[in-house]
Amino acid sequence: MANLIKTASWATKLPDDHLRVGISRGTPRRLPAGYRVYRALAPGPWFNSVGIEEYYHLYRTEILGPLDPRLIADALLALGNGRVPVLLCYEQPDRGQWCHRAMAAEWLAEVLGATVPEFGYESLPQHEHPLMPPQLRRRLPSTEPGDVSPFVGRTATIAGELHRVVGPDPEKPGSAIIAAGDRQFSTSMTTLRRQFAKP
Repeated sequence: MANLIKTASWATKLPDDHLRVGISRGTPRRLPAGYRVYRALAPGPWFNSVGIEEYYHLYRTEILGPLDPRLIADALLALGNGRVPVLLCYEQPDRGQWCHRAMAAEWLAEVLGATVPEFGYESLPQHEHPLMPPQLRRRLPSTEPGDVSPFVGRTATIAGELHRVVGPDPEKPGSAIIAAGDRQFSTSMTTLRRQFAKP
């Protein structure tokens, strides 16, 4: 599965099909053009003056709390415009450091239902993101793709229109293709369970 969004250090060399998106409070000097900045995910002014647990609490409540993670994910994907948006900060995974980008990745993974990995560590599950402090790691069941096969062929009338589950979405594990009239679109396991559960 291709990851929708990733994280990395500003120092990481990325392929051309990845877009550098800074979520740090600043950017490195003499940075080549071609990157974007997404300040809504930057940490607060307390970023270098509190302990790990307090940092996590403040970041989740003050920074991420007022935001809608689905809208943020959509905005980041739109920013990528077909490229993989990569959320950047300074810390490097091979140096035993931790970083708020792992916390942002966890938050996004919760709603995407897919891992938001560190570049170069794509095979790790979300809770093993190399920049998440060990004491804060927790498994996210929503990042394990669900099995849509039991829903294939089921129908439901939604907003007065008949919808049918066609099959798994090959681009998004854990999602399904739905047909309504002559339209087809992808939908999540949450929608399948809500709309297409057996009576």
